[in-house]
Amino acid sequence: MFKTSVFSVVLAAFLVSGLSAQRPSLQLEARVPDTAPLTPRPIAAPLPTPAPAPSPAPAPAPAPVAPSSAPSGQRFTAPAAQWLYSAPGGPGLNISGMASSLPFHVNTHADGFDFPVQYTDWSHGCTTFTDTRYYNYADRLCVPTPTAGYFTPSVGAWGANDGHLVIVDTVNHDYYEFWKLTVDNHGWPTSTNVGQIVEGNYTTGDGNPGTTAAGLTALAGVILPGELDCATCLNHALSVVVPGNMNSNQIGHQAPAHKTDGGSPGAIFREGAKIRFDPGVNVDNLNVSTAVKALMRALQNYGGVITDQTGGPGVSFYSSLATPPDLTGINQIGQHLFLYY
Repeated sequence: MFKTSVFSVVLAAFLVSGLSAQRPSLQLEARVPDTAPLTPRPIAAPLPTPAPAPSPAPAPAPAPVAPSSAPSGQRFTAPAAQWLYSAPGGPGLNISGMASSLPFHVNTHADGFDFPVQYTDWSHGCTTFTDTRYYNYADRLCVPTPTAGYFTPSVGAWGANDGHLVIVDTVNHDYYEFWKLTVDNHGWPTSTNVGQIVEGNYTTGDGNPGTTAAGLTALAGVILPGELDCATCLNHALSVVVPGNMNSNQIGHQAPAHKTDGGSPGAIFREGAKIRFDPGVNVDNLNVSTAVKALMRALQNYGGVITDQTGGPGVSFYSSLATPPDLTGINQIGQHLFLYY
């Protein structure tokens, strides 16, 4: 048994406290890449395709959380991004019979698998990131540190944390999007070598590039703080995640998706396709919460683009919300749902 003097304990505590308060300045040193392989999700037998139906008329935080507010104007505005603000086109499939048995959900930071969005004005400098952790991507970007002074990537469970994060540069109108970014308890990256890092511009771009499985940026359709606060506050297409065993290996054409992680030939869903809540339904007459009315109206007017898949059984929407709002009645979405390829 070793004995320690009171002076030694105090001195050690002082030194540890001094070290832990330090923060890297602008550049982090890249660590040895994690080469652990990704575990593929099991793919079940595809569901039969339903018959076509007529198209319906500043100090580091020990436990950082998703942002509570968002600057206005950080959405895509170029003509090439009008898919984000228009209803799906072409013939629709009535999938209500199948979708009515699916659970629906909004992914938030509190319960995981969200897609956080943070903002920066370059006041904290930048950190250089590379993305060879899993694949041999050649990106090398100096990403401006969020104005908050720390990073808040998505959280997950069951070993399925995607480490998603979008950082919006409000000075140059650029965005930086991460996949597999991990941080310590102070919100600082544990490695500057990530799964993927891409850069785009939200005033000139069409929603590419991004780190969703469809190749689209989540910034295009993610639900931001305040957008579910009133029934008419959500005014763009949504970013939708569908069950992997129902996700086809084909690509839809309602948005500029250029790839997919779907692997179930003949399955009903396709990344790049849009789902739409029946516009013939009067949302005001439904016994659902305000947040759900906002979701339904957005799905009526703009649809929801399928951008990713999950190992779970339900359909969910990417958000940058810290906690879930009242989602009473959300499963009624599946009772009046159409699909457009």
